[in-house]
Amino acid sequence: MKLTLKRFSSMTVFVLLFLGGNLFAQTPNASLTTLAAELDALQAQLSAVQLSPDAVCAPLLQANAAARAAAEAVTAVDESLAAPLQVDAATYDALDELFATGLALSNEALRLSLDLQQLENAASPLTIKDGITSMLQLSTDIGTMADRIGEMADRILLMADNIDLMAERILETQELQSQNLVATTQTLLQTQENALTLVSVIETQTRELQYDDLLSEGMSLYYRMQSVMFSPWSMSFQLRSIAADVRDFRDEVSSVSGGLESDALAGTFYVNSDSMMQLYELATMLTFVATAVDGYVVAIEGMQSMTSTPTLRDSMTSMLQLSGDIGIMADSIGDMADTILVMSDNIGMMGDSIIATQRFQSANLMAVQGSVLGVQQMVIAITVEEGL
Repeated sequence: MKLTLKRFSSMTVFVLLFLGGNLFAQTPNASLTTLAAELDALQAQLSAVQLSPDAVCAPLLQANAAARAAAEAVTAVDESLAAPLQVDAATYDALDELFATGLALSNEALRLSLDLQQLENAASPLTIKDGITSMLQLSTDIGTMADRIGEMADRILLMADNIDLMAERILETQELQSQNLVATTQTLLQTQENALTLVSVIETQTRELQYDDLLSEGMSLYYRMQSVMFSPWSMSFQLRSIAADVRDFRDEVSSVSGGLESDALAGTFYVNSDSMMQLYELATMLTFVATAVDGYVVAIEGMQSMTSTPTLRDSMTSMLQLSGDIGIMADSIGDMADTILVMSDNIGMMGDSIIATQRFQSANLMAVQGSVLGVQQMVIAITVEEGL
């Protein structure tokens, strides 16, 4: 599962205001309604799963397949969206329902992890080990689904051509989605903790994860971001340059995460305390970058009245790109942790360290999420106030 509040991209709302209306704009409500029905069906399937000493892997594997299919359905709806869109109260009601269902799915995963714990002394060690792997994968699939729902919400609002009329409802929806995603993340974290307390696997293979270059690049980016002094005349140029740097670093983080996932296909990992510390440091580094963005929000709000409309408009676009890329980086760091959890062959020996690292990562990435949400709220406010 992605403990990152994948999306952290998922919870954030990327908003650009398009001037004027479009008579040919479409509403995405039909697709959202169909998707909601599919996720409700998945929830019903999970709620019907009852684990027993002789029935662990099969029902969990079926649940994994259904969750993966649901995540693909969300992705399909996301990719089918095309501008311009006309959003209304029904659209936001549907989005709220999808986020609420994501929370309900995470609660079902938590229940199943508790049921698996009850089988510790009744089922064979091999059955428990396979059940743990399936349980971790199920929580990952649900986390991925939550991320895709968040990304879909972002795309809907990005393509909407009547955001100015719905600004108040957008902010209400953001707040509700934020609460649901935080609860979802915490629930899935508890699910993984429950699973990790059961695992005892003999280590057979050693693999050291090298993230030093990534950490160095991230801190260098943070120092460059901290050194920027904005002015009403050069703000848009400065932010475009910073956004380009953040985009480059986002690509590096995504590349490392993708490479790790590819390597995992070849075998398992043996993790140690150094590996866990590196993951924690990556999440911490990202909070530094997010802190610099917090400073940008304060600076832009302070210079809003002195800045020309074209400069403000360009600056808002760069800030949205910044926040989006930071959210993607948070997702990628979460992906790394997910891959290690699924592929590690000594989770039992490292259980306490992994759980502690998860908690630190969760706190750090939720702080990043808060910074990204702050950018989105500022952009909405300035866009509406200035009529950008």
